[in-house]
Parts: sequence; structure tokens; C-alpha cells
Amino acid sequence: MVHIAEHVEIRLLRDEDFEAVAAIYRANFPDVPLSASEVREQYRRFDERRFAREWVIAEERGGQAVGYGFHAHLPWSFHPEKYQLFVAVHPRSHRRGIGTALMRYHLDRLGARGATRVKSWAREDHAHAVAFLQRFGFEEHARTFESRLAVACVVLAPFAAYTRRAEEAGVTFTTLKDELRRDPHCLAAVYQAHCTLDIGAPREDPDPPTPPSFERFVEDEVRHPQALLDAFFLAKKGDLYVGESALKRSESDPGVLWQQLTGVLPEYRGTGIATALKLRTVEYAQVMGYREIRTFNSSRNAPMLAINTKLGFARQPAWIDFIRELRA
Repeated sequence: MVHIAEHVEIRLLRDEDFEAVAAIYRANFPDVPLSASEVREQYRRFDERRFAREWVIAEERGGQAVGYGFHAHLPWSFHPEKYQLFVAVHPRSHRRGIGTALMRYHLDRLGARGATRVKSWAREDHAHAVAFLQRFGFEEHARTFESRLAVACVVLAPFAAYTRRAEEAGVTFTTLKDELRRDPHCLAAVYQAHCTLDIGAPREDPDPPTPPSFERFVEDEVRHPQALLDAFFLAKKGDLYVGESALKRSESDPGVLWQQLTGVLPEYRGTGIATALKLRTVEYAQVMGYREIRTFNSSRNAPMLAINTKLGFARQPAWIDFIRELRA
């Protein structure tokens, strides 16, 4: 335990802290519902056999958590000397030096680990958070846009030509649920297509993506408690999977769906497949009575941002990705 300010100390995360972590996050981002079980699930799914991490709590002596922070490897873009870092303090405890102490704690720990680069992020409408990272030597690297679609407002008929064009090119559309019913052994091919599509997607990370293991893919995309196999849409040309677009439920808001990867193999782009896949996600949301689809896209993924704009997604304040080089 580290004493950081009057009556405030840093200690390691405990299992009973997930409710406090979610509450601190929601206090900073009221428009982003986040439950303790979601935080716990994200924490549980991190593979500590392959990657390093450390979470801590800033706690007042009476036992009240007023902040938290973590540093960890980036499993989706792994390099042994490169990490992500995030700290958050409850707004009621801002300007007490708690965020500064959490940041210094993590930077010291990263130095001890031999880290060469650390990534963090702040939302552009949180000027204090942007200035905070800049004071610690972080520099803007890229931006990620969150976009939201009110699905009831979307009229699908004007977009029918995209599906026709794809079908005229010999492409068929299906779902992972239907594919598993047709062939219970299809997951290996779906996994290979997913990894290829993910690697080819423009992103903000400066290092190449790290494909998940087959077992991790199945756990995260197929058996995940929020996975929807009938909303995991696939495009096929013959027996080859050439595109995908999937949705997951939001645990904390039953009216929201989260868009997962949407991608098409390079040689099949330009034939309307991506838009046709996205149309299926919107139709699914409408039929099943969901209120909204939310998605995140790198500022470097201009084609997907254009599709989202075309369909009516409303862009939210951007998340700014910052990088700090720790040593050469």
C-alpha cells in the first residue's frame, strides 16, 4: 500500500472493488453505462498466462474508493515492451493530486518492467483529461470515433441495391447460427476468415495486430454471454467466407447492441458486401426491438466511417489515443 495524499492510499485491486470501478467510470462518463459484472468479465478474460497487468485502487482511509488505474499489455497488438495505461478519479475527488499519484505509480511500475512505450486515451470533450496526459509527456497519435444509430429512424429500402449488387457477384449471406447448423465444424474456417479480416482493418495502434488463439476466438465471439450467433452475419463466395459483421448485446443497457468487427477481404471490396452486411445488422436490431447500435472506428478507417455516415450513425465525441515513449 502506498500513501499518496491526505487520508488516501494506493492498494492492489480486490474482487470486491469492481462495483467501485464501474461507479467511478460512470461518474466520469454518465452516457456510457458500465456495470460491475461487465468490468469483472473484462478483467477475467484477460490472459495473464501470456500478458502482464496491474490494477490498483486509490482508497480513502475510511474504505471509500475514489480512483483506480491499470497498466497492461495490449493483447490485440502485443509487444513485450509496450503497454496501455488508464487512470480515473471520481469527479468529487478531482484536484486532490490523486490522478497524478496514480499516473506516477504506474509509470514507475512500467519503468521497472522495462517498458519502452505506453498508450493512453482521453475523450476530446474532457479537456482536463487531455491536458493531464499532455502534462505527462503523452502526444496525440490517432483518434477513435464512437457512433450511434437510432435504428427505428433507418429506412432500409433505399439501400437494397447494395445487396443485389453483391448477390449478382455470386455472394450469399448467412449467419454463424445457420452455418453451425449446416456444418458443426465450420468454426475453424470462420476463425481463419475473422483473423484475416481483423488484420486487414485500419486501426490506430502503431504495431501490427496479434490474432487471438482459436480458443480465445471461440470464448470471446461464440460463447461470450453477450454473443448473438443469429446476429453474427457472414458473406460467402462459394465455400469461402469473404466478410463478416457481428453484434453483441449490452449487459448494462438492454436496448443497445454493440457492433463488433465488420470487414471484407480486399479482393471482394467495392461490390457492396460491407454495406449489405451492415444493413443486416440494422434490420436485426429493428426486428428484435433494440433501440440503438453503437460502434467504434479508427479515424484511419475512412471506408467504414463513410458507410456508417451513409446509414445515419451519429458521431459522438472522439477518443484521442496518446502515446508516450519511455525510453529508446
